[in-house]
Amino acid sequence: MPPRPLEKFSRALRRRSQVRVWQQSLEAMTAATEASADVVRISLGSLGELSSSPIQANHTFSTSLARGALETRAVLATRKAIRQSTSKAGAIKAFQELLTTSGETPTPATFKTLSHVLLRHHVEERLGKTAFQKVVMDAIGAASDRWSGLTEEEWSTLVNYTCRTTERWAERGSSFNKLLGFAQEGSDNDIVAQIEFQMRKSGATISAAVLADLMHLDISWSTALHLYTYSRSMHSNVMPPMEMTDRLMGLMTGYRTGHGGSRAWERALSLYENALASGYDTTLTTYTHALDALWRSADTFHRLRSDPSVAHKQFVWESALAVCNDASKAKLLLSGDEGCAFAESVLKAVAASGRWSVAVSLLSNMDLSTSEMSFRSLVPTAESYAFCIAACYTAGHAAHGDALWTVFSDSYSPRSLHSEVLTILLQSMRHVIRMSTRVGAVVEELCVNEKGLERTVVVACLQLLSSRYVVTKEPKWRLVERLLNLYHSSYWPQQQEARRIELQSVFRCCHLIATTEGANGRHLLSQLRSQLVEIFGASSAEVEWLDDTAVYALQTVTSCKEAIRIYEALPVPLRQAKQMLVAALVRCCRDVEQQHNEEFYLLEEDVQEMKRESVSALVQEMTLYAKKVFDAEENFPYDLYAELLLLSAKGAMQKRMAVEAMRCLSMGSAEAIEFRHVSRIAAALSLTELNVESSLIDGHAKLRYTAISNPNGSQKKLPHLGSLFDMSRW
Repeated sequence: MPPRPLEKFSRALRRRSQVRVWQQSLEAMTAATEASADVVRISLGSLGELSSSPIQANHTFSTSLARGALETRAVLATRKAIRQSTSKAGAIKAFQELLTTSGETPTPATFKTLSHVLLRHHVEERLGKTAFQKVVMDAIGAASDRWSGLTEEEWSTLVNYTCRTTERWAERGSSFNKLLGFAQEGSDNDIVAQIEFQMRKSGATISAAVLADLMHLDISWSTALHLYTYSRSMHSNVMPPMEMTDRLMGLMTGYRTGHGGSRAWERALSLYENALASGYDTTLTTYTHALDALWRSADTFHRLRSDPSVAHKQFVWESALAVCNDASKAKLLLSGDEGCAFAESVLKAVAASGRWSVAVSLLSNMDLSTSEMSFRSLVPTAESYAFCIAACYTAGHAAHGDALWTVFSDSYSPRSLHSEVLTILLQSMRHVIRMSTRVGAVVEELCVNEKGLERTVVVACLQLLSSRYVVTKEPKWRLVERLLNLYHSSYWPQQQEARRIELQSVFRCCHLIATTEGANGRHLLSQLRSQLVEIFGASSAEVEWLDDTAVYALQTVTSCKEAIRIYEALPVPLRQAKQMLVAALVRCCRDVEQQHNEEFYLLEEDVQEMKRESVSALVQEMTLYAKKVFDAEENFPYDLYAELLLLSAKGAMQKRMAVEAMRCLSMGSAEAIEFRHVSRIAAALSLTELNVESSLIDGHAKLRYTAISNPNGSQKKLPHLGSLFDMSRW
C-alpha cells in the first residue's frame, strides 16, 4: 500500500483558520435569526457541537507537529543547500546564510541535517574520496539504479559505522584558539562551538543522535564535554546515551597528534563507573576506553628517568584486572574491530604496569601468522606489537624486543603506527641503545622515506642519533639534515616554555652529532644558525638557545683543544659545564693513549719516544687545566681527576701520582671506582689487584676518614701532589 500523501503544515493551519471563520459566521447568523426554521436550528446545533469539541488533527497535522517548528522556504532551501554541499566549509556557509536572514531560525531538522552532512564530509576527508566511494558501493552491493540511492537514515547508519571503526587510530588536526593564543587539538572545535551556541539560542529540543554526530567530528575532549553537559541539561533525569559516553571517554584517553593536549584519565574513569551504574547496555568500547584511561595514568613508563612508582604500577595492574573481569561478566563477544581494539588496550595497560612477560604471553595468544586462514579470532594491531616491544625494551630485554620486531615487520612497518605510538617505541629504544643493533636501521628507515614525520617523532630520532652507540649506513649529518627539514615543516610549540625545552633538546642533539662529523658537522650547525637568524633575527631567543646548547658538545668532543675552546666560550660556566669539561678531557686523553698504544709497535724507537713524551705532556697539561677550573668552594670531581692522574703517572712520579689518585678516589664515592682504576694503581705501585681492591672498596670508609682528617688537607681543599699515605706501608 503506498504511503499516505502528507500535506504541509501551513495548509493544515489554513484549514483550521477557515473552520474558525465558519463557526463565527454561523454564530452571528444564530443571534440574528432566533425564530428560524427547525432545519436551521438543527444545523446550528450541530455546528455548536463542532465548536465546543476540540479539532481532531488528521495524519498531516500530526506529522507536521512532529517535525517541530514551521519550516519556511528559506529553511527548506538551507537544508537543501547543506545536503548538496561538497565540504564542511560549504555546509557551514549555507548554515550561516540562514543565520544572517532576518526572521529565520534554525529548526531541529536543520540541525539534524547539518550534523549528519558534517559527519559525512569528515569521514570522506579521513578516508579519501575514492576510498569513501568504494565503501559506499560495497555497502549498497548493487549497481542497479533502483538501489543506488540511500535514504537519510541509511546514510547516517553507514557514516556512523565507518567513523567509529576508523577514529581510534586517526590522526587529528588542530585549530588556532584566539583566546589561548596558540593552536589547540581538534580542527572542528570552532564549528561545533558555533553550532552548540545556535542550539542553545534557538531553544529547540535537540535529539541525542544529533549531538552524538557532532561529537564524532575532529574535536578536543573539552569541546565534547560541553556537548555532553548540554545533553544532560536538556534531560536532567536521563543520562546521555552510551555512544556519547564512549566517545567522550575516547577523546579523554585517545592518542595525541601534533600539538597534543591534556588527557583527563581520572574523569574518564569516573564516566566509566557512572556508565556501569546507569543500567545502559555497555559495549566493548566502554571497557576499551577504561583500559586506555589506566594506561594514560602511567603513559611515561617508557621514558628514561620517568618511570611510574611501584605503587601506581600495582594500581594499574589491579584496576586492569577489574575492568577485564567486568567485561567478562557482561559476556561480550571478543571479535572484530572492537575485539582487536580491546586486546590492544589490555596490552597497553599491562605494559604500563611493568608486566612485560604477561604482555608477551597475551600477544602470543593472538593470531600472529601471515596466512589467510586461522583459528584465532583476534589479530594484533600494529599498536599492540609496538607496546609489547616497548615494554620489553623498557625492562632491558633487547633480545625479546628484537624478536617481536621481526614478527612485527612481517605484517607492518613503522609507518603503520600512530605518531604517538611511534614516539613511544623510539623513546623506549633508549633503554637498550647499547644492546640492540636494530636502532640505527629503524631510524634510518624513517629518515630515508620521503613521507613526513610528526614533530615528536623527529625529536626522538635526533635523540637516538646523538648516541655514539647508534650505527647507520648513511652519514649521520645527512640524516640530521632530513630530520631538520621535517621538523621545520611542522608547527613548532607556541608556548614559550614548551618551545624552549623542545628546541634546546633539538639543538643539543645537533651539537652532539656535529662534533663527531667533523667539517660536515660544522657546516650543519652554521646552516642551522643561518636559518634561525633569517627567520627570527640575530638577537632572538632561538639563536640564544642554539648558542647556549653548545656546551653539550663536550659530551662527544674528541679533541682536548676543542673541548677547552667550547668551555672558554661560555660567558658564565656552570658547575655542570665544569663537570662536563673534565669528563671530556678524561675521554680525550684516554682516546689519545689508546691510539698511541695501537700504533706503538709500528713506529721506530725514536718516534715511539717522541710520541710517548707528547702524550704524557698532553695528559699533564690537561690535569693542571682541570685543577684550575674548580674553585675551593665547589664540589670537585675526584673520580675524574683521579683518572687523569693515573693517565699521567709516568716515570719517577708514577708512584706519587698513584697514591694521589687513591686519595682522590677515597674522597669520592665508592661506586665510582672501576676495575681500570684498580688495575692502573696496582701496576703503578707494584701491588696485586686484590690488595688494591680491598683497600679502595672494602676499606673505603677508613681511607675516606684518613683523607678528611689529614691536617694537610680538608674536604673543601683541592687535592695536591703531597704524600698522604706512607708509601713504605705498601
